[in-house]
This record gives sequence, structure tokens and C-alpha cells, in this order.
Amino acid sequence: MVEREDFIRNFPITIDVDVQWGEMDAFGHVNNVIYYRYFESARIAYMRHISAKGVFDLGRIVPVLAESSCRYLRPVRYPDTLTVGCTITEMQEFGFAQEYEIYSEAQGMVVTTGVARVVLLDKHSKQKALLAPELHEEIKLLEALA
Repeated sequence: MVEREDFIRNFPITIDVDVQWGEMDAFGHVNNVIYYRYFESARIAYMRHISAKGVFDLGRIVPVLAESSCRYLRPVRYPDTLTVGCTITEMQEFGFAQEYEIYSEAQGMVVTTGVARVVLLDKHSKQKALLAPELHEEIKLLEALA
């Protein structure tokens, strides 16, 4: 068993998600697609945090998911409350890589892990946009808190 507080300390951004009855499939556990929604919610929370600092201009530069994957370690069932952790593991010229973990309150452990690569695009030109130095610094500061 892992304590939730210990899990949270590993991530600069976490969100809590209540498992919904309708998220389960015919086998009685959360459907595989739903985990990508959980990751998406954590990714958006991370983006909103950065955007709130004024360094991520969502009007001009938009983050686009380039790839993602998920590893299912243990099945999750209703009812449960999940904590989704999100961190940036690598900053690249035109974006960054993220990792996710999902902690189950009912099971007291990490039940799912995932990774994603986000590319920044200029909304008008539709071309890749450089990771701005201000954004790079904001991410470094946020990640240092974890």
C-alpha cells in the first residue's frame, strides 16, 4: 500500500477523479479508453496552471497531442476515487514529454501509468512553435516543486 500523500509528492500537478458507473465496460472494470480521458484532464490542468502564469499564450500557440500510450497495471472498478499525477519529463525544442500515474484510493496503489508527447503549434501558420524561454522557465519552476 502506498499512501496518497506520498503519491502526490511525486507530481507538480494532480487531479482527483471519481470513477463513474458508466465508465465500466461489460467486464465490470473501467474501459481502456477512459484512462486517456483521465490523462487528458491532468494534461489540461497542467496547461491551465502554466497558462495562469501568463507564459503560455493559448490564443497564438496551441498544444497538440502527438502521441500517447497507457499501461494498465490493475483493473479499476466503481466506486473509486482516483488521483491522476502529471509531470513533464523532458522539454524539447517544439514541445515536451509527459508522464502520468493513476493512484486508486480503493486499492491504495498505482493502477495505471502513461506517457505522452505534446507539440506546440502556431495557431495561424499551423507550423511547429518553439518552446518559449518563459514557458521553459515556468515548467522548470513547477517541476522543482514536486
